[in-house]
Amino acid sequence: MVLVFFLLITWRWSWNEGPAIIRSDARGYYGYLRALFINHDLGHEQPDHTFVHETPVGTLNKYFAGEAVLLSPFFGLAHLYAHLTGHETDGFSRPYEIGIGLAALFYATLGVFLFRAVLQRMVVEERAIAITVLLLGFGTQLVQYVSIQPGWSHVYSFCCISGFLLALQRLHQNLCRRNMVITGLLYGLIVLIRPVNATVLLALPIVLGKDSLSLLSGLRSRPSLLFIGACGVAAVVSIQALLWYAQVGSFIADGYRGEGFYWSRPEFVKVLFSVRRGLFVWAPVLFIAALSVVSLFKRDRWRASALLLYWLVNTYVISCWWIWYYGSGWGQRVFVDHYAVLLLPLALQLGSLTGGLRKATVALLALLSLFTMAQFYQYGHDLLDVEGMDRKKYAFAFLRFDDAHRNRMGGMFRVPPFCPNGLDTLYHERWTSPGSAAHWGVADQLLAVDGSQVRVSSSTEFGPQFVLRPGEFPVGRELYIALGFERKAVAAGSTAGILAVATLESAPGKASFYQTFVMDPLPPEPDTWEHIEYRVPYPAAAAGEAIAFYFWNKDLAPGFVIKDLDITVMAVRPY
Repeated sequence: MVLVFFLLITWRWSWNEGPAIIRSDARGYYGYLRALFINHDLGHEQPDHTFVHETPVGTLNKYFAGEAVLLSPFFGLAHLYAHLTGHETDGFSRPYEIGIGLAALFYATLGVFLFRAVLQRMVVEERAIAITVLLLGFGTQLVQYVSIQPGWSHVYSFCCISGFLLALQRLHQNLCRRNMVITGLLYGLIVLIRPVNATVLLALPIVLGKDSLSLLSGLRSRPSLLFIGACGVAAVVSIQALLWYAQVGSFIADGYRGEGFYWSRPEFVKVLFSVRRGLFVWAPVLFIAALSVVSLFKRDRWRASALLLYWLVNTYVISCWWIWYYGSGWGQRVFVDHYAVLLLPLALQLGSLTGGLRKATVALLALLSLFTMAQFYQYGHDLLDVEGMDRKKYAFAFLRFDDAHRNRMGGMFRVPPFCPNGLDTLYHERWTSPGSAAHWGVADQLLAVDGSQVRVSSSTEFGPQFVLRPGEFPVGRELYIALGFERKAVAAGSTAGILAVATLESAPGKASFYQTFVMDPLPPEPDTWEHIEYRVPYPAAAAGEAIAFYFWNKDLAPGFVIKDLDITVMAVRPY
């Protein structure tokens, strides 16, 4: 039934009505297949500041190639089908999207079966296994990365980590070359998909308990097996080294330039509890799983201690990434990779409960899963802000499913670009009247009242504009704009179609960066002043490009009045 559910959701939302499957991060993971087998331009691709970096010796895809390896059979079948049926063979047409959707469905289902096998070998009661598997399907974000975003890497990591746990169990049962090779290959795949998931080695004492000591002792006495396993890992990871060499002529490359970790500034609390993307807020079943670690101490301190360490290490690594909420989405997506480990204590505890306590626990878990599926429905139907949820937006959207709340949240409040050495302030200007700020442009016909306010009306397409011309700011350094102002809507719904626009332009109509977002974070109260804040990152500008930020009344709505425009422009310090 879970399989049918995944299939129906995938068919209904992604292929018929939802956004394109091959977008955002998925373009990068999948990009290796298009570059190698369709465009034949690996190392000579069109630069894209989101995932294809230009270097002096060739272009470099920032992502690792593990997902592309797992997708390759489905890509091959889709490519053949496109040829046979007359579809475009560009890698983006419907057969390719269907291929990726089926790949995610296959690997998620395989991962669930592998996870179930791990639990069976841990002698978990069958009923507890069934409940845990259902929680995995209906109480977590796994469903999102099967149905709406199947091109992201998390389902593939989940499958490989589930397989790795099972491989460890089989290796302990039979310490032989075959099992060692399988274990090494799976660990190599885990690293090839997302290198930070190398921490899955910490799961050894979780799945084996005290038996992990006997496995380690056996491996220490047979170093040849360790060598065989290491060769399996190296064989898989070397795929990335070869791809790097094909792109830039070096076996080691840094595709994640401009991104990194703040190891001294983990965002533990935000990662777990923030309404923006907190793990326990958007998948509360996992909070019960975390509590199960505490209760497990009474029965198995060895496993419970290992689980606590696993939670701490992986949460620390996840929370140190420069953009702790990992861009747009729903919930803390990078924990999806580790579900097979994180749900183990919950399965163990469910198997030990009896009577009324068991029924109450299952009822609570079912209620939390229903809540998660309600949020998933909201995510799939534009009832949440996928980038910048905050407390006000969360309260506005809480269990709302009507059209009146659809697509009603806007604004932008992103973290700064990766800046381990901080930011330099280039400009801080406050517009209060004509001539009070050198880089704010306000046409005379927009001035309202005493000249300290700007009125954008149905006769006005463009509102106030901030411009930095070439030579007024450093090139080659990422930028960050903080903007605050007071805004008053002239009538109900008068600002619904008004956009804020951020651009980098070398000439009118020639923008290397162009981004729009809805001006209002939430629907405003008419004739009421409200303070609004934006935080907008810009990519590094090239020589001859200008920075612009302005308001666009593209639908010529009745509009708003604005005052006290306060802007700070910052640049990332070199590092």
